[in-house]
Amino acid sequence: MLRNYRKLLFKNNVCPVIIHKKNFLSKEYKCTEAWNNMNSSPVFNKINIHDFYNVLDQNYSSKGVLSAIDVDIFANAIKDQGHLEELKDLLHKLRTTAETGNMLESTQQATVRNFMEFGDVKELVEILKDPLNFGVFLDDYTANMLLDKLLTLNNYELAARVASLVMLQEEFNHELTCALCQYACYKYITTYTPTPSEPAPPEEKNKKVEEIKIRVKFIRNPFFDDHFDIKDTLLLSGKTLAWISERADNNLNNNLQIIGWLKYKKYDKLAAFSQKISNEKSFKVYKEVIEVLEKENAVIEAEFKPILENCMSTLSKAEQNTEASLEETLKNAIENAINKTHKNDVSQQKQLFESWAKLREQKLQEQAQRLDRARRIQLIQQKQNEMQEQEQKLWFFENEDKIDLEIEEKEKLVDKTVTKKKASKTTDEDYIPPEILPKRK
Repeated sequence: MLRNYRKLLFKNNVCPVIIHKKNFLSKEYKCTEAWNNMNSSPVFNKINIHDFYNVLDQNYSSKGVLSAIDVDIFANAIKDQGHLEELKDLLHKLRTTAETGNMLESTQQATVRNFMEFGDVKELVEILKDPLNFGVFLDDYTANMLLDKLLTLNNYELAARVASLVMLQEEFNHELTCALCQYACYKYITTYTPTPSEPAPPEEKNKKVEEIKIRVKFIRNPFFDDHFDIKDTLLLSGKTLAWISERADNNLNNNLQIIGWLKYKKYDKLAAFSQKISNEKSFKVYKEVIEVLEKENAVIEAEFKPILENCMSTLSKAEQNTEASLEETLKNAIENAINKTHKNDVSQQKQLFESWAKLREQKLQEQAQRLDRARRIQLIQQKQNEMQEQEQKLWFFENEDKIDLEIEEKEKLVDKTVTKKKASKTTDEDYIPPEILPKRK
């Protein structure tokens, strides 16, 4: 039907309307109005965000201290793109202080929302990939919104990276998050095309290379944890697909788990799982799974070909699923998850925003009390010093002997090494050097 409609438009010289891809999540899911209400506190009306950053930066440079509540206020006060780099800088500086453990959850969500709305999503993913320097983590709601945005933009590589971040946290409790992660990884795996590697530069013959040796106390043995140390996006996508698909035992997850173990290069688990599910009567294999296996069999190393061929022959005996494609089934799973969780997610986000607003007010009051207490202590100490100096002036003649003794004690503590060095350098005018006689033959 759509194809005939396009032909009719071109035949009549009518420019076709470009239909953009539909989002999975509705605008209501983002709870933008509730988020703006949370950040409509009178505190934000009193802040000049540019001057506020300068004050925080100077405070950090002079004292090495940065308050988590101040960073939270700055993050939630951003209304344009111009202050995203400053927010990134404050997040990094906060990680270097003892206050990093007090970072508020609203700071992390504000960072994700600001970069999604005003900034570059790619830069946001880089921040999320480096929690050691920025300390920003995704929750279920921000993960869903970010995955929805990336999938709408057809940026499957970044979407797979975000899904891998969810896998690295090992939090698979939210049904919608898991479904979106599965879809992102599946689309990246099926659309992945390896980039041709650049040819190595020709080596110059008879060129001596100078060896540089460095003395070290000990050599650290190489270690690979097969989790946080994985950098390859394709490998991470396979592991994410395999781990998330393990959470539920149904036909869709079983098919996705096969692709996951394959791309994760865990061929022993792939063979064992294929043998297990092939014996189940309810299992139906999708043709897309067989196509991925055949495509991988063409480029796999020779030592693993027998395992993969055995898996293909085992799965080919299972009944084919011809009702719908694997991608359509995944989309239906996402829609079903949205229908189940949408209302609950929206209400929980609104409750979170209210609790975050109350917590921010509480933290601000506590900080104001601490600053007021520190200022009063400083004033008391200053007043005590002034009274001590005044007392010394008033009772100088009565305590003159005592003051003289104190001065003598201080003079004894003076380091005399400098005077000794100066005395050793002075030359005696009557000094006569010894006469050097010639050696006797």
